[in-house]
Amino acid sequence: MASTNLFGNVLLVPPSPPPKKIPFQQRRKREFLYLHEIDAIIAALAQTRAATRNTAIAMLLFCQALQPVEACYLRWHDVDFAENIIRVARLRTLPTRWGQPPSNVQPLSSTEIDILQQLHAMRGESWLFVSERQTRLAERSLHHLIQQAGKSADIPFPIHPYMLRTTGLFYRAALLLQPTSLSLRQCCLLWNWHGTKVALTPEQEQEYQTITKFQEDSFLAAIRRLRAFTGIGHYQNVIDYLLGAYALFLQLQSIPQDYWLAAIDWYA
Repeated sequence: MASTNLFGNVLLVPPSPPPKKIPFQQRRKREFLYLHEIDAIIAALAQTRAATRNTAIAMLLFCQALQPVEACYLRWHDVDFAENIIRVARLRTLPTRWGQPPSNVQPLSSTEIDILQQLHAMRGESWLFVSERQTRLAERSLHHLIQQAGKSADIPFPIHPYMLRTTGLFYRAALLLQPTSLSLRQCCLLWNWHGTKVALTPEQEQEYQTITKFQEDSFLAAIRRLRAFTGIGHYQNVIDYLLGAYALFLQLQSIPQDYWLAAIDWYA
């Protein structure tokens, strides 16, 4: 890299080294949030300039387990207030020339409906979430918005939108697994039996025999339900979210029954 001084002489400047990337494990201890942290983030967003829009974004990221791109590409015609549903294009990439991706029809809770109706009263464009310039909210802006909310909420590590999505999926997985009374170890045994080619040891086979038919069928129904909800193509990528229920709740029986952002009709 070259530069010129005041006398017109060309000076060679060595290029500066790229910034050192900090490993994720040093940035944060976990890639999900607890429910009280979700509440703190939403409360922090309620104090921002575009409080209604920002609160709605956080609620949908958690309640509908949206990816940032899915949230940013929502339009008002995707929301049906008469049926209390939202249509979400579950795809890892943007719409292409080959057509729009298939949409999931997902129910909205009363809390989501209230905040969306408030946002709808202020609508000016067809996009659900718009910037101050009345254009579609960019994913980069959404990331910055959530990161700043984490700082305002005193979260002890930097956060990003995918953490709200991950927590929402962990929460739904916990609701699906709670009636089964399955332990984490039993879920791992079921996955090894049905989802992998790993042979069970005699001790593991003996443990597997203690799992009831109801528990086994409920586990398989739960993983299918989670895959359909997320649009994830492979079960190998779904199982991490299902087992994440035990990271969010060490005991599934401790799931709060009156959580204000409770999922609607979410059962195995």
